[in-house]
Amino acid sequence: MSGEDSEEAQARIFLTELEGHAHALIRRRGQWRDGEPNQAIEAELDQIRQQIRTIRRRFPQLPAPEF
Repeated sequence: MSGEDSEEAQARIFLTELEGHAHALIRRRGQWRDGEPNQAIEAELDQIRQQIRTIRRRFPQLPAPEF
């Protein structure tokens, strides 16, 4: 396996983890009414989206997570 292959494999695993974390945050967000907890969750979701964009720029062949 080449270095690029292992980097892509790691990126794929990380994307899967990010997607799972995003889904968990979205479920938590649904449990709160408007207010501070939702702002914190939205901020974390924004960070996850940014991380995903960064990974996908480097590895455009990886599938986009669905959330």
